[in-house]
Amino acid sequence: MTAAGRRRATSQKDPAARAWSIMSDLVLDNERRREVSDALGLPFGRVRALRRIAASPMTMGELAAALGTEKPYVTIVVDELERQGLVERRPHPTDRRVKLVATTARGTAAARRANEILGRLPEGLATLSEPELTELARILDAVARARAV
Repeated sequence: MTAAGRRRATSQKDPAARAWSIMSDLVLDNERRREVSDALGLPFGRVRALRRIAASPMTMGELAAALGTEKPYVTIVVDELERQGLVERRPHPTDRRVKLVATTARGTAAARRANEILGRLPEGLATLSEPELTELARILDAVARARAV
């Protein structure tokens, strides 16, 4: 039995824990991460950084905060992405002491490909009816609203 299966079996009696276990398995799908890494030829941690930078150029400090990691690690990641021609350091428009990290055209295309793979709907979602999908979206909206309060 997989770890996910064990979690699900132990949480069968608690509907909230069961729902969270299923959602976590869907969102944290390691096969999907592996597919992205294989498609881009990058470890998934580098893909995460590339996707953040593609969304908006940022300083090294901002990237470290966005990734929840330390600045020295981000330097290693950006150096590697830069060597591969996926990102570049640019002058900050208002602070000469700081550099912005931005994607190159190749990096933007790679991030777009990663987003396509990660954004692909789970197969099971396509089997739900329109009313079921509407209800699922309503429930998830309620969860998100409760979290934001």
